[in-house]
Amino acid sequence: MYFMEKIIKIYKSFEEADKAEIEFWRNASYEERIETLLAIQEMMLKLYYPEVKSIEKVVTKRNLHDEE
Repeated sequence: MYFMEKIIKIYKSFEEADKAEIEFWRNASYEERIETLLAIQEMMLKLYYPEVKSIEKVVTKRNLHDEE
């Protein structure tokens, strides 16, 4: 399970909050972005599909000239 650090900030307007959020994600590392995405994915799975225990990742490599 992934745990995110909880941070509370107070803004004077929605515009200021939006700018701060954009700047936060712009400065976040790829690892932080992926970790957050996986945490959200896990929370959504538990909420909407509690019977699903995990997601299997499947990758198929094919030639660009092969027909589907």
